[in-house]
Amino acid sequence: MLKDGVGVKAIEELAAFAKQHGLRVFDAPVQGSRQPAEQGQLVVIASGPVEDRDTVQPVFEAIGKRTVWVSDQIGAASRLKLALNSWVFALTHGAAESLAIAKGLGVDPALVADIVKGGPLDSAFFQSKAASILADDYTASFSIANAFKDAQLVMEAVEQSGLTADVAAAGLQRFRRALEAGHQDKDMAASALV
Repeated sequence: MLKDGVGVKAIEELAAFAKQHGLRVFDAPVQGSRQPAEQGQLVVIASGPVEDRDTVQPVFEAIGKRTVWVSDQIGAASRLKLALNSWVFALTHGAAESLAIAKGLGVDPALVADIVKGGPLDSAFFQSKAASILADDYTASFSIANAFKDAQLVMEAVEQSGLTADVAAAGLQRFRRALEAGHQDKDMAASALV
């Protein structure tokens, strides 16, 4: 299994290397952070040869609650993971910015989380990141340094595909500011600090 977040170009190079050496390779990034990993509750996003899936499925089941087979083409899972990361980063920055705006406007930012709770805009992810920000607790589940690296991979793929992703580009810059401010080892919720 490959390390999560290698990007489109790297996964293509790894697939070419595997083919050249007669190896089978599976592209299998995961959705989830430290806590789901510790609990074996990740979602494995996989692509690879159909005929060998039964061989690797027990490994995926050991770390994940489910496996989503994207394609038999190596790289498809990594490309999907980049799209998912873009969403995670947008949610993180959105939560951070919303709380900062409330505070900056003289309103208790905890009210944002309270009002969202249980409504159509709520999610466990939002509540988790909001709680971290409100408690000023940035114990890393997924660090700013890792988020910055993965946000760069998103933008590289976007640019190579000729797409425009304004929110992803702004998010990358926000992670860059957090890195430059010395928050690299803090959770990506430290986006709130910049």
